[in-house]
Amino acid sequence: MASFTNQQQEAISTLDRNVSVSAGAGSGKTRVLVERFLKILGDRKATAQEILAITFTRKAAREMRERVQKGILDRLGATEEPADKTYWQEQLRLADQAPITTIDSFCSQVLRENPVEAGLDPNFIVQEEYQIRAFREETASAFLQQGIRQQDPDLTALLEQYPADRLARILVALIDQLPEILSLPGGLAAPYEASLAGEEEGKIAAEVALDVLLEAWEQAGAKSREKLKILADQREQIHQWIADGCYDKATAALKPISATGKVKDLVKEAKATLEQLAALALDAQGADQVRHWEQILVRFRKALLDAAENREIYSFGYLSAKAVDLLEKRPNVLFRYKNRFKFLMVDEFQDTNEEQKKLVYLVSGGSSRSLQGRNLFVVGDAKQSIYRFRGADVSVFKQVRDAIDSTGGRNIVMDDNFRSAPEIIRACNTLFDDLLGTDQDSDVTAQPLHAHQPPSRKPVFAVLKKGDCSPKECQQAEGRYVAQAIRQLGEEEHLPFGQMAILLPAIHLSRQYEEALSALGIKSQVSDGKGFYDRQEVVDWINLLTFLLNPRKDWALAGFLRSPLAGLSDQQLTDLLKPWPELSLWESLQQSLEEPYSILAQKLEKLRLTAQFQSLPELMDRFQESFAVEPTLLAQRGGREKLANFRKLRALGVKAAMEEGSTARDFLDRLNLMRQLSARESAANQEADPDAVKIMTIHKSKGLEFPVVFLPDLSRKDPPDTVGIQFLPGEGFGVKVLDEEGNDRETSVYARLKEERSRLEKAEKHRQLYVAMTRAERFLYLVNVDETKEGKKKDSNPEKEKWGQALQRVFAPEGPNGDQMDWEELDVAEILAAPEERQEEETEDFTLDPAIYERIQPVTVPRHLELSASALLEYDTCPRSFYYHYFQHMPGIEQETYGTGNHRISAIELGTYVHKVLERLQEVPEETALDEALEVLDHPDVEKQVFRREGQKLVDRYCASPLYQALKDLPAQAEREFELPLFQMEEGQVMFQGSMDRLVTLGDGRLGIVDYKTGHPPADGEEKQGYTRQLAIYALAAEKLYPGKEVAWARLHFLQDCSSWELKDRKKEEEKLEILLENLLTWDKEDQFPARKEGCQWCPYRYFCTE
Repeated sequence: MASFTNQQQEAISTLDRNVSVSAGAGSGKTRVLVERFLKILGDRKATAQEILAITFTRKAAREMRERVQKGILDRLGATEEPADKTYWQEQLRLADQAPITTIDSFCSQVLRENPVEAGLDPNFIVQEEYQIRAFREETASAFLQQGIRQQDPDLTALLEQYPADRLARILVALIDQLPEILSLPGGLAAPYEASLAGEEEGKIAAEVALDVLLEAWEQAGAKSREKLKILADQREQIHQWIADGCYDKATAALKPISATGKVKDLVKEAKATLEQLAALALDAQGADQVRHWEQILVRFRKALLDAAENREIYSFGYLSAKAVDLLEKRPNVLFRYKNRFKFLMVDEFQDTNEEQKKLVYLVSGGSSRSLQGRNLFVVGDAKQSIYRFRGADVSVFKQVRDAIDSTGGRNIVMDDNFRSAPEIIRACNTLFDDLLGTDQDSDVTAQPLHAHQPPSRKPVFAVLKKGDCSPKECQQAEGRYVAQAIRQLGEEEHLPFGQMAILLPAIHLSRQYEEALSALGIKSQVSDGKGFYDRQEVVDWINLLTFLLNPRKDWALAGFLRSPLAGLSDQQLTDLLKPWPELSLWESLQQSLEEPYSILAQKLEKLRLTAQFQSLPELMDRFQESFAVEPTLLAQRGGREKLANFRKLRALGVKAAMEEGSTARDFLDRLNLMRQLSARESAANQEADPDAVKIMTIHKSKGLEFPVVFLPDLSRKDPPDTVGIQFLPGEGFGVKVLDEEGNDRETSVYARLKEERSRLEKAEKHRQLYVAMTRAERFLYLVNVDETKEGKKKDSNPEKEKWGQALQRVFAPEGPNGDQMDWEELDVAEILAAPEERQEEETEDFTLDPAIYERIQPVTVPRHLELSASALLEYDTCPRSFYYHYFQHMPGIEQETYGTGNHRISAIELGTYVHKVLERLQEVPEETALDEALEVLDHPDVEKQVFRREGQKLVDRYCASPLYQALKDLPAQAEREFELPLFQMEEGQVMFQGSMDRLVTLGDGRLGIVDYKTGHPPADGEEKQGYTRQLAIYALAAEKLYPGKEVAWARLHFLQDCSSWELKDRKKEEEKLEILLENLLTWDKEDQFPARKEGCQWCPYRYFCTE
């Protein structure tokens, strides 16, 4: 076994009690999780299906499963004992379906497995984020409209403080927190009532503070003494004002007194006590307001839940709460899951919350209130908790660690870093000792890391002096500095640009770096979570589609005509409108006989008719052909990215048309909604370019590592509060109220929660910086714009300290830590004044004269072809059918059916059913498998009986055959899925996806592949080219999935007559396959795919094929 540190070994081997692991950045926690899983299997403590492993993302779950499977295969290959071989073969089979999943997926599984108890359709669908947001906004608006019509008194009271549109926004913003808001101890008004209960004590404190100040008048300076004498004459009046609750008058009387000299603190105290009393009047108003809020929120939550149930709009948050509620209220359901899993492992536990903690406690020990099991293993790093905006609560990790400690468990700290150079680790330790503190009782505390990588060089801290430059100029200077540093480092260290990453607080800041890198001829790739619908190439299509569906919208037509696709300048648009001022832009374009206007008008008219009478995919293809979209986009700066985004847009349109029947109007409505909601849709995924600098957010970088990391924008200001409500779980619900002048004033509860929220957000900002800095392996650059004016004292308020200011303070050159950073100081003005180096000549914005569209020669554009492993079977049957299916994405008509009368079933669905039966046969008896496989079918019961009858015939025949008997006892994985780039060529990349029906591990460790075919085998034993190609693809995929494993054979089993085909000359088949794929990557015209007429009567596309 590979070597482990003592802490890692303890985390792997401690199986008899609860364990928590605080795993510092780069400490190998994923490796520990996998080895612990394998240790449990190796000690025979549980099977692979009795270990529930919960990860943060689906990607992490997939990677963990693959590592576990590889570990099992390694152990299988290393053992000689027959009993051990049998055991590991069984675990390999079980690992394919082992419960390694996300917490959202597990909650969905619990609800699907118990639909009656949960009161949900087991086929429920989790909606897309934009759909949920649209539903919430619609529901909030409808709720308010109904309340206004019914003159709801609570709503009427709130509308005096909040306009209706703002109230709707607040309701939507509070939805995810409604359960916690409505469970505040004592109700929403309790904190206000507690504040008001202290009014008498506050009056006494204010009067005492006033008297103490007046008695110390002799200690004041000359000016202050005179003012205090005047105030002393008003003493009785001020006391009376305080007694009567006239706090504003008492405060006004003290206003002339300055807090200076020896009486400074006494003045501050007297004013503070009066301000606190004055705030009580606001709290009294606040108490009334939150009572109205409580009633409104109770009714709104019910309306929201009712609407969600009626319309089946389910979010992961809703399903998570539903799952916890089900396990708490149904002991029989909880008992099944508690007994099903002997071990529970949770990764990234620092990003969980109270509800998820309840779920973990329930599955582990049966109680949501306390930790009662002894099988829990949690891994996390409080310093990397950065998902508070998604509801994560970093304090939960500390609570669980304390619970584990108090129940006799083990809390382990893994503080060895195997990622970063010692210079980077040293700087991180110094900085975060300062920012996070070392209080072991705190939820988050600094945890010094120990480096295990060879030395590199000290991090670079670049301080750019702002001077009199504008914020935009500062952004430009940061972009130029980073781009030049990237080029210089690449030249000095001979590093590919693809090993460098720029990590940003927010992705909208990426543009300045993209442009600066492009100016130096350096490619970049932006990886973000949204922004797709605001990309110019997407907006141009939205403008065009808007016009095509409503020609009266001149603004949309003008937007498209000014785009590179039409290429008109503003002057040309002006010239077009001059002759006919009374006409619309579209009418003017139609009237013109001059080029390029007349050609544009003709093309747009054809597109307009296509939009009205043909399908969305046909419209997009006509647009692409008419305006030479691909070469035009490719010719622009960032052309590959623009082209990838257009192709993604087309794929979204085709998918909407084929799966949902969307028209051009439907698609436009969806695009506009997505833009309106700022939907989280990333730009098109491109193949990872080894020569492109990666640009992403800090959140996106979590879990990744890069040889070189740049961290600019260290002084970015936080966005202001736009909700106007402050809420913290268990703390209170803070509101503002209107004073006599109609101004918003903060209640004491609002002010307190605002301060606490600010503290929590500042702490999370520190953790974001920790995540960002610890992504770097060898080189780290930090870039800060120093906004301090020359000669002006720096703001020393620690609550307002930004990242850059903290770095400048901790690593000040003259300070004790100054030698840990290489400082660079530059002026923003000097950076901008330096001549901008460019790799290529400056050119004007690209425009293309529409008059030459027809003469444009095609350019070779690298393509990305995605095929199923069996797709080429269709190509052999008929290339034209293949073209309609995979290039045009057209719907087909199913042909062959089984059964009689009205209850006939398709051959494709029968094949799906039989495959499912054979998959389940590895675990359950045949009768059970036949019944369970019916659950995947959405058919009436009478048709399901046809499936069962016809399917059983095939299954019985096959199971009795020598083909099945020879393999049934060998270890195997059923339905082994893959999605892999198996061919990379100059013309582009070919991605194959598929599922091997049975992947067998042979006695000598090699692999065997079986693929079932329920269709009729070819006549006279003639081998079909497509079948052998499919087996060649499976063999390539298997060897890529399991490096070092050789495929001994690959066979097709035909269930109709129990015959078998085996892949013979694999090398020859791979060469033939590569030639075909090279053609498919370059062909795109229908006439390049000839029709084979012998199969026309069965063709699913015969309804429109012209051959």
